[in-house]
Amino acid sequence: MINAIIIDDEKDARFLLRSQLIKYFNQTINIVAEADDVESGVQAIKKHKPDLVFLDIKMPSGTGFDVLEKTKDETNFEVIFITAHDDYAVKAFQFSAFGYLLKPVKTSEIRALIEKLESHLQIIKKGVDQRFKVLVENYGDDRKIKKLVVTNMEGFQVLNIENIMRLEGDRNYTHFIMSDSKKITTSKTLGEYEELLNDFGFFRAHQSTVINLRHVKSYKKAEELIEMGDGELIKLSRHRKADFIKRFI
Repeated sequence: MINAIIIDDEKDARFLLRSQLIKYFNQTINIVAEADDVESGVQAIKKHKPDLVFLDIKMPSGTGFDVLEKTKDETNFEVIFITAHDDYAVKAFQFSAFGYLLKPVKTSEIRALIEKLESHLQIIKKGVDQRFKVLVENYGDDRKIKKLVVTNMEGFQVLNIENIMRLEGDRNYTHFIMSDSKKITTSKTLGEYEELLNDFGFFRAHQSTVINLRHVKSYKKAEELIEMGDGELIKLSRHRKADFIKRFI
């Protein structure tokens, strides 16, 4: 059983989420407390020491970030953020490996997160503090995504996006090749990361490889080969050739 707290200043939002959790997840989730502002949320976390916190981002008394900052010595719990439609916030959550729910909350989205949480809770929640730091950095004043949290069976690693040389797909796994030649493997598909990184200077060269355009050294037109900074030659798919060249012209 996962002990959970709901922190949201909107009474109706708390009621809706609580009702869905009780109706569909009463064998999995045990709601131990609710709070409607930052301070009561902090006190609830310190008192109940939950496994999971459903945390609203914007509240009159502060933000969900304030709650995490004030409980950073207690952060042995997982966080699912609740937010209105904010594209940048959603992107920041994705890059920081935090779960999130968009208001109005849908049961299908809760189910997907809970199923994921059940299988990875003990691994993931140990890294809440570090992932929170990544989230704050990505969501900072300049609103510029800088880091990506990559999870695997052992835990997670924080990667500087600019240091990712390329990503190689291998069925349901993705290998990150870093600029220092280090290789990091995660159990997410290449397509998931392509969608995440597409707006940050990454390009799918062919079916199994996404490259960081910052690390392209040269392009050999006759052979349709992209030379990367580490000397690796990547075959460019013909139907992606025009799009690739546009990125440099």
